[in-house]
Amino acid sequence: MDEQIEKSFEAATKILFGKSLHSMQNYGKWLEANHRPAKKHKSALSNQMVYDPPLVFYAPASKKAVKQGEALELGKLSLSHEEAKALNLSNFAQKTAKMRHHTSDAITGTNTMMEECSLYIDSSYCFQVYSTVESKFCGYSFWPRNSEYMYGVDCVFNSKFCLKCYNSVNLTRCFEVSHSANSSDCYFCHNLDACSECMFCTNAKSLRYAIFNHEVGKEQYLRVKKMVLAEIAQKLEKDKKLDINIFNIGCGRKK
Repeated sequence: MDEQIEKSFEAATKILFGKSLHSMQNYGKWLEANHRPAKKHKSALSNQMVYDPPLVFYAPASKKAVKQGEALELGKLSLSHEEAKALNLSNFAQKTAKMRHHTSDAITGTNTMMEECSLYIDSSYCFQVYSTVESKFCGYSFWPRNSEYMYGVDCVFNSKFCLKCYNSVNLTRCFEVSHSANSSDCYFCHNLDACSECMFCTNAKSLRYAIFNHEVGKEQYLRVKKMVLAEIAQKLEKDKKLDINIFNIGCGRKK
């Protein structure tokens, strides 16, 4: 993995938890949980790996998927005028077999150091990121757009310094936040708008220094936040994962 990608992960975790986590790939399985990972398989023409974005569009054709360079070569193939005139519903599949391939490596714009990625536009320094537009310093994510320093996210736009956030827009320094907008410094929150410095809040708007939807004041909030983040960082360093997330935190423990 490129050194810049690793350093960006360390920087993001330092900002979120007060302590850097190292070796992003050790956290890969945890970062992939609850977001849609790509379907990884070998090219139909070679041993090169293909990364199909997790969209229904790609599933039926995955067996015929190839890398972009291979697709460009296949694009030079054609049928003669006589062969094209002879096509019908019964012979079409057989006559066009050599050309019936697709690629998910749709790459446009200026891109730098995109490792094990596919379907990206004007992006840089990403690892295992799929369907990304104008984003940089991202890892193990699906569809970060106009964003930076994003890890383990799914459909998060116009955001920065976020880990494991989902279906949100305009987030800053958030961890385990889903279906939210215009919020910053939030942890384990769902359906927020215009909130900042919140933990364990849901279905709320314009809260600040709040825990469980109750504004507790700056001093009390920061005291609790410090303890929570210290425990999170300790568990992540030790186990390389957290068992709780925004989708299960309210479910209680199994007996």
